[in-house]
Amino acid sequence: MKKIVLSLVAGFTALTGFSQEVDFIEYDLPNGLHVILHQENAAPVITVGVMYQVGAKDEEPGRTGFAHFFEHLLFEGTENIERGKWFEIVGANGGSNNANTTQDRTYYYETFPSNKLELGLWMESERMLHPKIEQIGVDTQNEVVKEEKRQRIDNAPYGAILYRTGIDKHLFKKHPYGQSVIGSMEDLDAAKLDEFIGFNDKYYNPNNAVLVVAGDIQIDETKKMIEDYFGPIPNNAPTNVRKEIVEDPITETRFATEYDPNISIPVKIFSYITPKSVEKDAYVLDYISSILTGGASSRMQKRMVEEEQIAFQVLAFNQANQDYGTYTMGALPKGDVTLDQLAKVMDEEIKKLQTELISEKELEKLKNQFEARYVQSNSRVQGIASSLATYYMLKGGTDKINKELDIYKSITREDIKRVANTYLNPNQRLELDYFAGEAPKDASNEEVKVVDNKIQINKIYFDNDKATIKSESAKELDRIATFMQSNPSLEIMAESYTDSKGATRYNKELSQKRAESVKTYLVSKGIAENRITAVGKGESNPVVDCSSQECTEEQHEQNRRTEFTIIKK
Repeated sequence: MKKIVLSLVAGFTALTGFSQEVDFIEYDLPNGLHVILHQENAAPVITVGVMYQVGAKDEEPGRTGFAHFFEHLLFEGTENIERGKWFEIVGANGGSNNANTTQDRTYYYETFPSNKLELGLWMESERMLHPKIEQIGVDTQNEVVKEEKRQRIDNAPYGAILYRTGIDKHLFKKHPYGQSVIGSMEDLDAAKLDEFIGFNDKYYNPNNAVLVVAGDIQIDETKKMIEDYFGPIPNNAPTNVRKEIVEDPITETRFATEYDPNISIPVKIFSYITPKSVEKDAYVLDYISSILTGGASSRMQKRMVEEEQIAFQVLAFNQANQDYGTYTMGALPKGDVTLDQLAKVMDEEIKKLQTELISEKELEKLKNQFEARYVQSNSRVQGIASSLATYYMLKGGTDKINKELDIYKSITREDIKRVANTYLNPNQRLELDYFAGEAPKDASNEEVKVVDNKIQINKIYFDNDKATIKSESAKELDRIATFMQSNPSLEIMAESYTDSKGATRYNKELSQKRAESVKTYLVSKGIAENRITAVGKGESNPVVDCSSQECTEEQHEQNRRTEFTIIKK
């Protein structure tokens, strides 16, 4: 019902027509509450929204997840709204409501028929003034949040990519953007009731919020109701003044591996730290995202999915937050295609943006797409209310709602080339291999044993006639990569073998491909190429001699393996 907001930029179908300015007035109440009103009397509908300047980045270490938890907790009830009745009241009056949380803010809203404006204002003033934060509500919502995490992230295919829990922790080492919005269940379990009450007192105050009312209203009448319901609410703490936390730039490629038991097809991911939401370059990256994967005619879609057929699906999305942005792109391999092959093509598409100007036709198409998106996002009062609050709190001022389209229209082909060169370089990114299967239990920390210069790990096996790294094998290769990183002068030989099913020449060539796949994987983890010698051994030295007996498929698989020998210490 409620959700963590995900800001994914995709392509939008171009619409004809023109955009018009969003009219609004704004002012402050004496208690510091900022108010924004937008009158639109075309339909008898209103939205009442309150955005609080508190998100995941405001949480204390060891108490992650509080901001998102409150998104749930503050629907429990108030002194004048019986516990569990919030949604019932809204539904009985023809309305709908929801809430969402990001790294930077938490937003609550109700949409009602316009004759229920006063009800909407009263309910949000109740949430701010009279929340009931009790142990029974904390316990109830704790279970709700755990179930949400299971459904959206733990048990959802690619959940750690969609909700970035498998990405941001590798990008941000200092800034709290590295922690997930949904937070840690252990932190929530350990928190005491007094801590939840304290969090509410610190952040849920008029001086830390913006109230937006949009739709079929009369300004003077609405102002009077707002004064009546919100004017008397006191502040329990000063305005939330955020400390600036500077993230060190990425200067060398970061390599990481994540595992997902809910998928069968892996993903190759590139992710970059990019400018914050108020900077023009963040808008340019929206264009780049659309160029690469925004629709059927986008570059990566046409090349990788349709023409070369090396990917089932491609993705790219730009997310610009208040302090930093992130740009992520990726692809799912098709057939025997390796993640490294996908990475090579993705780099080629980035290089084109860095060296060649896009066509005038392509630029015009982008401008049409983003004008359509702007019109669509502001076509309903619910969307306008959210936009007004967001521009005020996070994007440099409410008036930016009427300037955003001009920013997109001002972007040039040269801007796109410049931004691609500024932010999308290999030494500035995370390269994430997202595999199917269970993550090894502290595999990278397990001691790698060496006997007579032979590295003792589980064998690296391959499927019949294939040279693709299996997820189980990737876990073992990660251990070797970690071992080599901790022993920087070490050099190894990777010897790959086949079964005896094919002809001798075929087996020799296939085993060499397998050895090269192993080497490529280790290189992708940051190991220098000159430290790995890849040798295809064909069907020699079988684990099980299948030439003199009929072997099972499992026995054949045991012969399709890679072994490692240290050749220099």
